[in-house]
Amino acid sequence: MKVLVINGSSRGEEGLTHKLVQSFTAGLRSGGADVTVHNLNNMKISPCKGCLKCMHNTHGECVIWDDMYVLYSELKNSDLFVIGTPVYTDNMTALMKVVIDRCMCAMSPFLRRDEDGRTRHEYNWRMPEYFFLLSTCAFPESETFYPLIATYKAQVKNFDCKSAGEICIPGALALITEPQLITERLGMIERSGELIASGEGLSLETSILLNRPILSPAEYIRIASKYEDWCRNQTKAEHL
Repeated sequence: MKVLVINGSSRGEEGLTHKLVQSFTAGLRSGGADVTVHNLNNMKISPCKGCLKCMHNTHGECVIWDDMYVLYSELKNSDLFVIGTPVYTDNMTALMKVVIDRCMCAMSPFLRRDEDGRTRHEYNWRMPEYFFLLSTCAFPESETFYPLIATYKAQVKNFDCKSAGEICIPGALALITEPQLITERLGMIERSGELIASGEGLSLETSILLNRPILSPAEYIRIASKYEDWCRNQTKAEHL
């Protein structure tokens, strides 16, 4: 199995998303997958112009020549596309959304109806057969992920692919403050990567355990208060 993993966090290797990606990637490699990882904060990728030349003139080739061409090569030759993104204002990061938008060149101008009766594009070239979502969010409630998951599932449909699963860990603000709290879950995430790479996949029971909040809202507020105290001290220091 060939896997492309993209970390869309603006913080790159400094954020909690990186820890999720790192653990999942280790599991994928243990399971025998050939894995390539890219951090978008180190890449120069411009937004889609909406010019549609990829549909009308160049037949699947984007006219913007930048680091996206590194990803195009990987996307065309991978079996699994892992989207790693924290939740920023209820959805994927701007860095990741630009990548998804730039994948429009995979689509041709010709139309079809999918199995659900929805109108879709035909394709100039195919994205990886499977997608997987890795995410974290600052707040402790799993509901925070709902808009992102809806967008992720919509993109899976747009590209006529399949979802291999989602791992969404809430409460990042507290988990960064006390990182030992996520150690056990990172081990589970690594094991899940191994299961995916081996072809076994994730059972419903395993998925539920992986996505269960580590902290209750009350526990989260208690730990997050340390961050609030730090913010207050920073504000006081600026006014001295």
